[in-house]
Amino acid sequence: MKAVLARNYTLNGENGEWLGQVVLTNDGMFASVTAYGNLACSWAMMESTDFRVFLIGLHNGYFVTKLYTGMAYILSGEECEKVCQKYANKILPALQKVLKEELEKGVGWTDSH
Repeated sequence: MKAVLARNYTLNGENGEWLGQVVLTNDGMFASVTAYGNLACSWAMMESTDFRVFLIGLHNGYFVTKLYTGMAYILSGEECEKVCQKYANKILPALQKVLKEELEKGVGWTDSH
């Protein structure tokens, strides 16, 4: 069994305000504690796919749907979907920015952050 590697990201907004903490694993797990809610989900990832590259390529609408459907078995409704939309609008762009910078620097999963 291959070891699962994780990376931790603290996300800040344009004005330096704390947005949240996101933990990613190389096998496709996304978990977060943020100012906009605490959400988690996972994607089954192929070994040859870098999960960070996958996340950078996500569109907001798909991300919202993934978050919302993951919670829909517990609760549902328009208000929950609105919260997931607000979450995605704030958290996904900040995470994508940090991931792009990291990959441009050649940071691997096992490098310290």
